[in-house]
Amino acid sequence: MKNLLIILLFPSILFAQDGAFRYFVFFKNKANTTFSLNTPEEFLSQKTINKRQLFAIPIDSTDLPVNIEYVTALQFAGITIENKLKWFNGVVVSTYDSLLVESLNYQFIDTIIGFGSWQNSKTVGKKWNANYDVLDYGDAYNQLEMLGGNKLHEKGFSGEGMTIAVIDAGFYKVDELAVFSDLQNQILSTYDFVDGNCNVYDDHTHGMMVLSTMGAKKFGKMIGAAPDADYILLRTEDVFSENLIEEYMWVCAAEYADSAGADIINSSLGYTTFDDALQNHTYEDMDGETAPISIGAGMACNKGIIVVNSAGNSGNSSWHYIGAPADNFDVLSVGAVDENEEFASFSSYGPNADGAVKPNVVAQGKNTVIISSSDTVRTGNGTSFSSPITAGMVACLWGAQPNESPATIKDVIYKSADRYINPDNQFGYGVPDYFSAYQKLAYDLTIPIESSLDSDVTYSVFTIDGKLIDKGILYYNNPQDAVKIIKPQTAGVYIINLTSEDYNISKKFIIVE
Repeated sequence: MKNLLIILLFPSILFAQDGAFRYFVFFKNKANTTFSLNTPEEFLSQKTINKRQLFAIPIDSTDLPVNIEYVTALQFAGITIENKLKWFNGVVVSTYDSLLVESLNYQFIDTIIGFGSWQNSKTVGKKWNANYDVLDYGDAYNQLEMLGGNKLHEKGFSGEGMTIAVIDAGFYKVDELAVFSDLQNQILSTYDFVDGNCNVYDDHTHGMMVLSTMGAKKFGKMIGAAPDADYILLRTEDVFSENLIEEYMWVCAAEYADSAGADIINSSLGYTTFDDALQNHTYEDMDGETAPISIGAGMACNKGIIVVNSAGNSGNSSWHYIGAPADNFDVLSVGAVDENEEFASFSSYGPNADGAVKPNVVAQGKNTVIISSSDTVRTGNGTSFSSPITAGMVACLWGAQPNESPATIKDVIYKSADRYINPDNQFGYGVPDYFSAYQKLAYDLTIPIESSLDSDVTYSVFTIDGKLIDKGILYYNNPQDAVKIIKPQTAGVYIINLTSEDYNISKKFIIVE
Protein backbone atom coordinates (compact mmCIF):
# COMPACT_ATOMS: atom_id res chain seq x y z
CA MET A 1 0.00 0.00 0.00
CA LYS A 2 1.33 3.40 -0.93
CA ASN A 3 2.34 5.54 2.06
CA LEU A 4 3.09 8.81 0.40
CA LEU A 5 2.04 12.41 0.90
CA ILE A 6 2.85 14.87 -1.87
CA ILE A 7 2.55 18.58 -1.23
CA LEU A 8 2.51 20.57 -4.45
CA LEU A 9 3.78 24.14 -4.13
CA PHE A 10 3.08 25.22 -7.68
CA PRO A 11 0.10 25.77 -10.01
CA SER A 12 -0.62 23.28 -12.79
CA ILE A 13 0.44 25.78 -15.47
CA LEU A 14 4.06 25.18 -14.51
CA PHE A 15 3.82 21.67 -15.93
CA ALA A 16 3.70 23.20 -19.41
CA GLN A 17 7.22 24.61 -19.03
CA ASP A 18 10.31 22.83 -20.23
CA GLY A 19 12.79 21.51 -17.73
CA ALA A 20 12.94 18.89 -15.01
CA PHE A 21 10.48 18.77 -12.12
CA ARG A 22 12.18 19.12 -8.77
CA TYR A 23 11.17 17.73 -5.40
CA PHE A 24 12.41 17.27 -1.88
CA VAL A 25 11.84 13.74 -0.58
CA PHE A 26 11.73 13.33 3.20
CA PHE A 27 12.67 9.91 4.56
CA LYS A 28 11.03 8.41 7.64
CA ASN A 29 14.20 7.32 9.37
CA LYS A 30 17.88 6.48 9.10
CA ALA A 31 17.41 2.81 9.86
CA ASN A 32 20.09 0.29 8.92
CA THR A 33 22.69 2.99 8.37
CA THR A 34 26.28 1.83 8.13
CA PHE A 35 27.44 4.86 10.11
CA SER A 36 27.68 5.12 13.88
CA LEU A 37 27.71 8.03 16.32
CA ASN A 38 30.62 6.23 17.96
CA THR A 39 32.79 6.81 14.87
CA PRO A 40 31.99 10.41 13.82
CA GLU A 41 35.29 10.71 11.97
CA GLU A 42 33.62 8.75 9.17
CA PHE A 43 31.24 11.62 8.37
CA LEU A 44 32.60 14.72 10.16
CA SER A 45 35.97 16.44 9.89
CA GLN A 46 38.31 16.33 12.87
CA LYS A 47 37.97 20.10 13.24
CA THR A 48 34.19 19.74 13.52
CA ILE A 49 34.57 16.97 16.09
CA ASN A 50 37.03 19.04 18.12
CA LYS A 51 34.70 22.05 18.07
CA ARG A 52 31.75 19.96 19.22
CA GLN A 53 33.85 18.64 22.10
CA LEU A 54 35.13 22.10 23.05
CA PHE A 55 31.64 23.60 23.27
CA ALA A 56 29.93 20.45 24.56
CA ILE A 57 27.72 20.19 21.47
CA PRO A 58 26.48 16.61 21.01
CA ILE A 59 26.94 14.65 17.81
CA ASP A 60 23.47 13.26 17.18
CA SER A 61 21.32 11.49 14.63
CA THR A 62 20.97 14.62 12.49
CA ASP A 63 24.69 14.34 11.77
CA LEU A 64 24.34 10.83 10.33
CA PRO A 65 24.22 10.63 6.51
CA VAL A 66 20.96 9.60 4.88
CA ASN A 67 20.38 5.91 4.27
CA ILE A 68 22.19 5.05 1.05
CA GLU A 69 19.75 2.17 0.38
CA TYR A 70 16.89 4.68 0.17
CA VAL A 71 18.93 6.82 -2.21
CA THR A 72 19.77 3.81 -4.38
CA ALA A 73 16.11 2.75 -4.55
CA LEU A 74 15.10 6.18 -5.88
CA GLN A 75 17.89 6.10 -8.44
CA PHE A 76 16.84 2.62 -9.55
CA ALA A 77 13.30 3.96 -10.09
CA GLY A 78 14.67 6.56 -12.52
CA ILE A 79 14.90 9.52 -10.14
CA THR A 80 17.94 11.81 -10.34
CA ILE A 81 19.49 12.61 -6.95
CA GLU A 82 20.74 16.21 -6.95
CA ASN A 83 21.70 16.69 -3.29
CA LYS A 84 21.50 14.74 -0.04
CA LEU A 85 20.45 16.56 3.15
CA LYS A 86 21.12 14.67 6.36
CA TRP A 87 19.84 17.42 8.69
CA PHE A 88 16.37 17.13 7.13
CA ASN A 89 16.82 13.41 6.38
CA GLY A 90 16.00 13.57 2.72
CA VAL A 91 17.17 14.32 -0.80
CA VAL A 92 16.69 16.92 -3.51
CA VAL A 93 15.64 15.07 -6.65
CA SER A 94 14.60 15.80 -10.23
CA THR A 95 12.77 14.01 -13.01
CA TYR A 96 11.23 14.90 -16.37
CA ASP A 97 8.30 12.60 -15.61
CA SER A 98 6.05 14.17 -12.96
CA LEU A 99 3.90 11.03 -12.85
CA LEU A 100 6.91 8.98 -11.81
CA VAL A 101 6.98 10.58 -8.38
CA GLU A 102 3.30 9.86 -7.80
CA SER A 103 3.93 6.21 -8.68
CA LEU A 104 6.58 5.69 -6.04
CA ASN A 105 5.60 3.02 -3.54
CA TYR A 106 8.30 2.98 -0.88
CA GLN A 107 7.55 2.64 2.81
CA PHE A 108 10.64 4.67 3.72
CA ILE A 109 9.22 7.86 2.13
CA ASP A 110 7.47 10.21 4.52
CA THR A 111 6.63 13.39 2.57
CA ILE A 112 7.44 14.83 -0.83
CA ILE A 113 7.43 18.58 -1.57
CA GLY A 114 7.22 19.61 -5.23
CA PHE A 115 8.74 22.78 -6.64
CA GLY A 116 7.64 22.68 -10.26
CA SER A 117 9.53 22.95 -13.52
CA TRP A 118 11.21 26.01 -14.98
CA GLN A 119 13.65 27.29 -17.55
CA ASN A 120 16.58 29.60 -17.06
CA SER A 121 15.24 32.67 -18.78
CA LYS A 122 15.96 35.61 -16.49
CA THR A 123 18.59 38.29 -16.58
CA VAL A 124 21.68 37.77 -14.47
CA GLY A 125 21.91 40.09 -11.51
CA LYS A 126 18.25 40.90 -11.10
CA LYS A 127 18.21 40.07 -7.40
CA TRP A 128 20.91 42.41 -6.12
CA ASN A 129 21.54 46.13 -6.00
CA ALA A 130 24.54 45.14 -6.25
CA ASN A 131 48.76 43.84 10.15
CA TYR A 132 48.66 46.49 7.66
CA ASP A 133 49.48 50.07 7.07
CA VAL A 134 46.59 52.46 6.42
CA LEU A 135 47.62 52.86 2.80
CA ASP A 136 47.62 49.08 2.28
CA TYR A 137 43.84 48.99 2.66
CA GLY A 138 43.27 51.31 -0.26
CA ASP A 139 39.77 52.75 -0.30
CA ALA A 140 38.51 49.89 1.93
CA TYR A 141 40.05 51.41 5.06
CA ASN A 142 36.93 53.29 6.17
CA GLN A 143 34.57 50.30 6.13
CA LEU A 144 36.93 48.42 8.44
CA GLU A 145 38.05 51.32 10.60
CA MET A 146 34.46 52.15 11.63
CA LEU A 147 34.28 48.65 13.14
CA GLY A 148 37.68 48.71 14.83
CA GLY A 149 38.90 46.17 12.30
CA ASN A 150 42.19 47.97 11.63
CA LYS A 151 43.03 47.77 15.34
CA LEU A 152 42.36 44.04 15.43
CA HIS A 153 44.62 43.62 12.43
CA GLU A 154 47.32 45.67 14.18
CA LYS A 155 47.11 43.22 17.08
CA GLY A 156 47.76 40.39 14.62
CA PHE A 157 44.18 39.12 14.43
CA SER A 158 43.22 38.94 10.77
CA GLY A 159 41.25 35.69 10.66
CA GLU A 160 44.09 33.15 10.76
CA GLY A 161 42.92 29.79 12.06
CA MET A 162 39.26 30.46 11.28
CA THR A 163 37.25 28.99 8.40
CA ILE A 164 34.49 30.97 6.71
CA ALA A 165 32.01 29.22 4.43
CA VAL A 166 30.56 31.61 1.85
CA ILE A 167 27.18 30.54 0.46
CA ASP A 168 26.30 32.52 -2.63
CA ALA A 169 25.45 32.54 -6.34
CA GLY A 170 28.88 31.97 -7.83
CA PHE A 171 32.43 33.23 -7.53
CA TYR A 172 33.26 34.38 -11.05
CA LYS A 173 37.01 34.59 -11.76
CA VAL A 174 38.10 34.23 -8.12
CA ASP A 175 40.63 31.71 -9.44
CA GLU A 176 41.97 34.29 -11.92
CA LEU A 177 41.80 37.81 -10.47
CA ALA A 178 45.03 39.28 -9.11
CA VAL A 179 43.38 40.57 -5.92
CA PHE A 180 42.73 36.94 -4.93
CA SER A 181 46.08 35.51 -6.05
CA ASP A 182 47.39 35.30 -2.48
CA LEU A 183 44.12 33.75 -1.29
CA GLN A 184 44.21 30.60 -3.43
CA ASN A 185 45.95 28.44 -0.81
CA GLN A 186 43.33 29.53 1.73
CA ILE A 187 40.37 28.23 -0.33
CA LEU A 188 39.92 24.81 1.22
CA SER A 189 37.12 23.49 -0.97
CA THR A 190 34.33 24.46 -3.37
CA TYR A 191 31.02 22.97 -4.40
CA ASP A 192 28.14 23.95 -6.67
CA PHE A 193 24.86 22.57 -5.29
CA VAL A 194 22.93 23.93 -8.29
CA ASP A 195 24.89 22.15 -11.00
CA GLY A 196 26.35 19.33 -8.91
CA ASN A 197 30.07 19.90 -9.46
CA CYS A 198 33.04 21.63 -7.83
CA ASN A 199 33.36 24.53 -10.27
CA VAL A 200 32.02 27.73 -8.72
CA TYR A 201 34.18 30.13 -10.74
CA ASP A 202 32.11 30.60 -13.91
CA ASP A 203 28.59 31.37 -12.69
CA HIS A 204 28.08 34.83 -11.23
CA THR A 205 30.03 37.82 -9.93
CA HIS A 206 27.98 38.33 -6.77
CA GLY A 207 29.87 35.83 -4.61
CA MET A 208 33.19 37.15 -5.94
CA MET A 209 32.32 40.69 -4.87
CA VAL A 210 31.11 39.40 -1.50
CA LEU A 211 34.35 37.47 -1.02
CA SER A 212 36.44 40.53 -1.86
CA THR A 213 35.19 42.38 1.24
CA MET A 214 36.63 39.55 3.36
CA GLY A 215 39.45 37.89 1.48
CA ALA A 216 40.99 40.53 -0.81
CA LYS A 217 44.71 40.80 -0.10
CA LYS A 218 46.52 43.20 -2.38
CA PHE A 219 48.52 45.83 -0.53
CA GLY A 220 47.73 49.35 -1.64
CA LYS A 221 44.67 48.20 -3.55
CA MET A 222 42.35 46.47 -1.11
CA ILE A 223 42.58 44.50 2.13
CA GLY A 224 39.50 42.58 3.23
CA ALA A 225 38.12 42.14 6.72
CA ALA A 226 39.66 38.68 7.22
CA PRO A 227 42.49 38.30 4.69
CA ASP A 228 44.16 35.44 6.55
CA ALA A 229 41.09 33.26 7.15
CA ASP A 230 40.45 30.04 5.26
CA TYR A 231 37.43 29.87 2.96
CA ILE A 232 34.94 27.33 1.64
CA LEU A 233 33.05 28.56 -1.44
CA LEU A 234 29.58 27.11 -1.99
CA ARG A 235 27.02 27.93 -4.67
CA THR A 236 23.32 27.41 -3.91
CA GLU A 237 21.64 30.32 -5.64
CA ASP A 238 20.35 30.09 -9.22
CA VAL A 239 20.12 33.71 -10.35
CA PHE A 240 17.90 32.81 -13.30
CA SER A 241 14.97 31.85 -11.12
CA GLU A 242 13.63 32.23 -7.62
CA ASN A 243 12.27 28.95 -6.31
CA LEU A 244 11.79 27.55 -2.82
CA ILE A 245 14.09 24.64 -3.64
CA GLU A 246 17.01 27.05 -3.28
CA GLU A 247 16.36 27.15 0.45
CA TYR A 248 16.91 23.39 0.60
CA MET A 249 20.13 23.72 -1.39
CA TRP A 250 21.25 26.38 1.08
CA VAL A 251 20.74 23.93 3.94
CA CYS A 252 22.73 21.33 1.99
CA ALA A 253 25.57 23.85 1.82
CA ALA A 254 25.33 24.72 5.52
CA GLU A 255 25.47 21.03 6.33
CA TYR A 256 28.54 20.65 4.08
CA ALA A 257 30.18 23.61 5.81
CA ASP A 258 29.56 22.08 9.23
CA SER A 259 30.98 18.71 8.22
CA ALA A 260 34.07 20.42 6.77
CA GLY A 261 34.79 22.31 9.99
CA ALA A 262 33.57 25.82 9.14
CA ASP A 263 33.45 28.23 12.07
CA ILE A 264 31.40 30.92 10.32
CA ILE A 265 28.91 30.99 7.47
CA ASN A 266 28.41 34.17 5.49
CA SER A 267 25.23 34.21 3.48
CA SER A 268 24.41 37.29 1.43
CA LEU A 269 21.11 35.73 0.41
CA GLY A 270 17.55 36.04 1.61
CA TYR A 271 14.16 34.70 0.62
CA THR A 272 10.66 36.16 0.88
CA THR A 273 8.82 35.78 -2.44
CA PHE A 274 9.25 33.50 -5.43
CA ASP A 275 8.44 33.27 -9.11
CA ASP A 276 5.44 31.17 -8.15
CA ALA A 277 3.32 33.14 -5.67
CA LEU A 278 2.06 29.93 -4.06
CA GLN A 279 5.54 29.41 -2.64
CA ASN A 280 5.72 32.91 -1.13
CA HIS A 281 6.51 33.50 2.52
CA THR A 282 4.38 35.85 4.58
CA TYR A 283 5.63 38.17 7.28
CA GLU A 284 4.13 35.76 9.80
CA ASP A 285 6.53 33.13 8.40
CA MET A 286 9.48 35.36 9.38
CA ASP A 287 9.54 33.97 12.92
CA GLY A 288 12.86 32.15 12.47
CA GLU A 289 11.24 28.73 12.73
CA THR A 290 9.03 28.36 9.63
CA ALA A 291 11.01 28.86 6.41
CA PRO A 292 13.13 25.77 5.58
CA ILE A 293 16.25 27.90 5.26
CA SER A 294 15.67 29.48 8.66
CA ILE A 295 15.23 26.06 10.26
CA GLY A 296 18.49 24.95 8.64
CA ALA A 297 20.30 28.11 9.75
CA GLY A 298 19.12 27.49 13.29
CA MET A 299 20.48 23.95 13.12
CA ALA A 300 23.84 25.29 11.93
CA CYS A 301 23.92 27.68 14.89
CA ASN A 302 23.09 24.84 17.27
CA LYS A 303 26.06 22.91 15.91
CA GLY A 304 28.50 25.66 16.85
CA ILE A 305 28.62 27.79 13.69
CA ILE A 306 28.10 31.55 13.76
CA VAL A 307 25.78 32.25 10.83
CA VAL A 308 26.06 35.80 9.51
CA ASN A 309 23.32 36.82 7.06
CA SER A 310 22.37 39.96 5.20
CA ALA A 311 19.12 41.56 6.34
CA GLY A 312 17.95 42.22 2.78
CA ASN A 313 17.55 45.19 0.44
CA SER A 314 13.79 45.73 0.67
CA GLY A 315 13.72 48.74 2.97
CA ASN A 316 12.14 50.99 0.32
CA SER A 317 9.56 48.46 -0.88
CA SER A 318 6.13 47.41 0.38
CA TRP A 319 7.85 44.37 1.86
CA HIS A 320 10.42 46.12 4.01
CA TYR A 321 11.08 43.35 6.48
CA ILE A 322 14.08 41.13 6.84
CA GLY A 323 13.97 37.87 4.90
CA ALA A 324 14.82 34.26 5.71
CA PRO A 325 17.19 33.10 7.19
CA ALA A 326 17.98 36.50 8.73
CA ASP A 327 14.76 36.10 10.72
CA ASN A 328 16.18 33.26 12.83
CA PHE A 329 16.84 34.40 16.39
CA ASP A 330 20.33 32.88 16.54
CA VAL A 331 21.48 34.20 13.17
CA LEU A 332 23.63 37.33 13.29
CA SER A 333 21.64 39.49 10.87
CA VAL A 334 23.31 42.55 9.34
CA GLY A 335 21.79 45.76 8.03
CA ALA A 336 23.53 48.53 6.09
CA VAL A 337 24.83 52.03 6.76
CA ASP A 338 26.88 54.35 4.57
CA GLU A 339 30.46 55.53 5.08
CA ASN A 340 29.21 58.10 7.63
CA GLU A 341 27.27 55.47 9.61
CA GLU A 342 23.96 56.85 8.33
CA PHE A 343 21.21 54.30 7.76
CA ALA A 344 20.91 53.08 4.17
CA SER A 345 17.27 53.42 3.16
CA PHE A 346 17.31 50.20 1.11
CA SER A 347 18.28 48.11 4.13
CA SER A 348 15.48 45.80 5.29
CA TYR A 349 14.37 46.19 8.87
CA GLY A 350 12.65 44.30 11.62
CA PRO A 351 11.66 43.08 13.99
CA ASN A 352 11.06 39.46 13.04
CA ALA A 353 7.53 38.11 13.39
CA ASP A 354 8.22 37.09 16.99
CA GLY A 355 9.39 40.60 17.90
CA ALA A 356 13.12 39.77 18.07
CA VAL A 357 15.62 42.56 17.35
CA LYS A 358 16.48 42.39 13.65
CA PRO A 359 18.84 43.27 12.18
CA ASN A 360 21.22 42.60 15.05
CA VAL A 361 23.98 44.98 13.90
CA VAL A 362 24.93 47.12 10.93
CA ALA A 363 28.05 47.69 8.83
CA GLN A 364 28.87 49.64 5.69
CA GLY A 365 26.65 48.40 2.88
CA LYS A 366 26.27 51.65 0.95
CA ASN A 367 29.20 52.83 -1.14
CA THR A 368 31.03 49.72 0.01
CA VAL A 369 34.42 49.17 -1.58
CA ILE A 370 34.48 45.89 -3.54
CA ILE A 371 36.35 44.29 -6.43
CA SER A 372 34.80 44.04 -9.90
CA SER A 373 35.20 41.23 -12.41
CA SER A 374 37.79 43.37 -14.21
CA ASP A 375 39.96 43.31 -11.06
CA THR A 376 39.35 46.98 -10.35
CA VAL A 377 38.17 48.67 -7.19
CA ARG A 378 34.62 49.98 -7.29
CA THR A 379 31.75 50.61 -4.88
CA GLY A 380 28.53 48.67 -4.46
CA ASN A 381 25.35 48.90 -2.45
CA GLY A 382 23.53 46.24 -0.50
CA THR A 383 23.42 44.31 2.75
CA SER A 384 25.14 41.69 0.59
CA PHE A 385 28.34 43.59 1.45
CA SER A 386 27.70 44.65 5.02
CA SER A 387 27.19 40.98 5.92
CA PRO A 388 30.60 39.64 4.76
CA ILE A 389 32.44 42.57 6.29
CA THR A 390 30.77 41.56 9.54
CA ALA A 391 31.58 37.87 9.01
CA GLY A 392 35.22 38.83 8.49
CA MET A 393 35.24 40.84 11.70
CA VAL A 394 33.67 37.92 13.56
CA ALA A 395 36.51 35.72 12.27
CA CYS A 396 39.14 38.18 13.52
CA LEU A 397 37.48 38.49 16.94
CA TRP A 398 36.82 34.77 17.39
CA GLY A 399 40.31 33.94 16.14
CA ALA A 400 41.69 36.13 18.93
CA GLN A 401 39.68 34.20 21.53
CA PRO A 402 39.00 30.80 19.91
CA ASN A 403 37.98 29.06 23.13
CA GLU A 404 35.01 31.36 23.64
CA SER A 405 31.62 29.93 22.69
CA PRO A 406 29.65 31.21 19.68
CA ALA A 407 27.04 32.62 22.07
CA THR A 408 29.70 34.55 23.99
CA ILE A 409 31.21 35.94 20.78
CA LYS A 410 27.83 37.19 19.53
CA ASP A 411 26.91 38.60 22.93
CA VAL A 412 30.09 40.63 23.25
CA ILE A 413 29.64 41.95 19.69
CA TYR A 414 26.14 43.18 20.50
CA LYS A 415 27.30 44.76 23.77
CA SER A 416 30.10 46.61 21.94
CA ALA A 417 27.65 48.25 19.53
CA ASP A 418 26.71 51.91 19.91
CA ARG A 419 22.97 51.33 20.34
CA TYR A 420 23.09 48.31 22.60
CA ILE A 421 21.18 50.03 25.38
CA ASN A 422 18.42 51.23 23.04
CA PRO A 423 18.23 49.03 19.93
CA ASP A 424 15.79 49.84 17.14
CA ASN A 425 14.31 48.17 14.07
CA GLN A 426 16.75 49.72 11.59
CA PHE A 427 20.16 49.63 13.27
CA GLY A 428 19.49 46.81 15.70
CA TYR A 429 22.18 47.16 18.34
CA GLY A 430 24.05 49.50 16.00
CA VAL A 431 27.64 49.70 14.76
CA PRO A 432 29.85 47.29 16.74
CA ASP A 433 33.40 48.01 17.84
CA TYR A 434 35.15 44.68 17.37
CA PHE A 435 38.34 45.88 19.00
CA SER A 436 36.38 46.93 22.06
CA ALA A 437 34.70 43.50 21.99
CA TYR A 438 38.15 41.88 21.89
CA GLN A 439 39.24 43.94 24.85
CA LYS A 440 36.17 42.91 26.84
CA LEU A 441 37.02 39.25 26.19
CA ALA A 442 40.73 39.67 26.90
CA TYR A 443 40.37 41.75 30.06
CA ASP A 444 41.18 39.93 33.24
CA LEU A 445 41.87 42.76 35.69
CA THR A 446 39.13 44.91 37.22
CA ILE A 447 39.90 48.30 38.81
CA PRO A 448 37.04 50.00 40.75
CA ILE A 449 36.11 53.63 40.05
CA GLU A 450 34.06 55.87 42.30
CA SER A 451 30.67 55.88 40.61
CA SER A 452 28.76 55.18 37.43
CA LEU A 453 29.79 57.44 34.59
CA ASP A 454 27.67 60.24 33.18
CA SER A 455 29.95 60.97 30.22
CA ASP A 456 32.38 59.08 28.00
CA VAL A 457 35.69 58.52 29.77
CA THR A 458 39.02 57.72 28.13
CA TYR A 459 41.33 55.44 30.09
CA SER A 460 45.04 54.92 29.60
CA VAL A 461 47.32 52.45 31.37
CA PHE A 462 51.03 53.26 31.80
CA THR A 463 54.06 51.64 33.32
CA ILE A 464 55.61 53.55 36.21
CA ASP A 465 58.11 55.08 33.76
CA GLY A 466 55.34 56.35 31.48
CA LYS A 467 55.12 53.70 28.74
CA LEU A 468 51.57 53.34 27.37
CA ILE A 469 50.43 49.68 27.41
CA ASP A 470 46.63 49.90 27.00
CA LYS A 471 43.88 52.42 26.29
CA GLY A 472 40.17 52.53 25.58
CA ILE A 473 36.85 54.27 26.19
CA LEU A 474 34.19 53.74 28.85
CA TYR A 475 30.83 54.79 27.44
CA TYR A 476 28.48 56.72 29.67
CA ASN A 477 25.38 55.06 28.17
CA ASN A 478 26.65 51.74 29.50
CA PRO A 479 26.64 52.49 33.27
CA GLN A 480 29.56 51.01 35.17
CA ASP A 481 31.58 51.52 38.32
CA ALA A 482 34.71 49.65 37.26
CA VAL A 483 37.13 49.51 34.38
CA LYS A 484 38.39 46.19 33.07
CA ILE A 485 41.84 46.15 31.53
CA ILE A 486 44.18 43.58 30.07
CA LYS A 487 46.36 42.39 32.93
CA PRO A 488 50.02 43.41 32.44
CA GLN A 489 52.23 40.40 32.00
CA THR A 490 55.09 41.76 34.11
CA ALA A 491 55.01 42.32 37.87
CA GLY A 492 55.39 45.95 38.92
CA VAL A 493 53.65 49.27 39.59
CA TYR A 494 51.27 50.71 36.99
CA ILE A 495 49.15 53.82 36.62
CA ILE A 496 45.68 54.15 35.10
CA ASN A 497 44.36 57.57 34.06
CA LEU A 498 40.66 58.19 33.48
CA THR A 499 39.76 61.48 31.80
CA SER A 500 36.75 63.25 30.33
CA GLU A 501 35.45 66.81 30.15
CA ASP A 502 34.48 66.69 33.81
CA TYR A 503 36.30 63.62 35.12
CA ASN A 504 40.00 63.21 35.80
CA ILE A 505 41.52 60.63 38.10
CA SER A 506 44.71 58.59 38.37
CA LYS A 507 45.15 55.33 40.25
CA LYS A 508 48.17 53.22 41.00
CA PHE A 509 47.93 49.46 41.06
CA ILE A 510 50.45 46.69 41.62
CA ILE A 511 50.85 43.43 39.75
CA VAL A 512 52.61 40.96 42.03
CA GLU A 513 52.79 37.94 39.74
